[in-house]
Amino acid sequence: MTDPDLVLQVRDLTVNLAAGDAAPIVSAASFAINRGRIFALVGGSGSGKTTLAYAVLSLLQPGLVRASGKIVFGYPGRDLCSCSAEELRLWRGREVGMVFQEPLHAFNPLFTIGDQITEVLKHHTDLSPRQRGQRILEVLQLTGLTQPSRAARQFPHQLSGGMRQRAMIALAIACQPRLLIADEPTSSLDVTVQARLMELFRKLNQEMGLAIFLISHDLGMVGRLADDMAVMRQGRIVEQGAVKNIMAKPAHTYTRQLLEAALI
Repeated sequence: MTDPDLVLQVRDLTVNLAAGDAAPIVSAASFAINRGRIFALVGGSGSGKTTLAYAVLSLLQPGLVRASGKIVFGYPGRDLCSCSAEELRLWRGREVGMVFQEPLHAFNPLFTIGDQITEVLKHHTDLSPRQRGQRILEVLQLTGLTQPSRAARQFPHQLSGGMRQRAMIALAIACQPRLLIADEPTSSLDVTVQARLMELFRKLNQEMGLAIFLISHDLGMVGRLADDMAVMRQGRIVEQGAVKNIMAKPAHTYTRQLLEAALI
């Protein structure tokens, strides 16, 4: 990796079932994400989008293995496939944040939002207790929670769906990572909340220079939010490029079908 703006480069990544001779779940996927860009991975259910994202994080479900390929992060470039489990644990949270599809299941229900952000800051930063408290309020306010001190004292189930998603984003960006991965972050929310969260992602992208890796089936959202995109079908990336170019003139039949279905 020679471009200082490159944040993530995936090269020929293949994910297989650990046992059996089934077709790869992800087959020879390659793409790159630059600093300050929003990259969207789109495709139908079962296309391999989420598996690819979890492979990048080295968080594959049991029964799946990363069979080949490279995952290079940052500049001058570090191959995550050669990192130890402890190195990856330190990398996650500090250099990359994850926004899960359903934050109610991702948060620990026994601890407050503030407690859970505190644990991330304790693990990945040298901030003092006072500085950690300030940082918690900063990120909760940055994500649009109007009463950050109250939100910090609440448990996940006490927040609405939209507020929980904002709190999850606050947790993901608390350590100022270079990359944010968001897996279908608006799929369970109503249209109004979806629009507000899209504004938030764009704000974080522009103000923090944050690279965002967005996994979505919502081509309307991708068209309004993302800069670059890749289309995935049956484990393979069949088309990728600038969003405006693909939306205007899709080259692959499957991409055209997805766009036509989104217009129905």
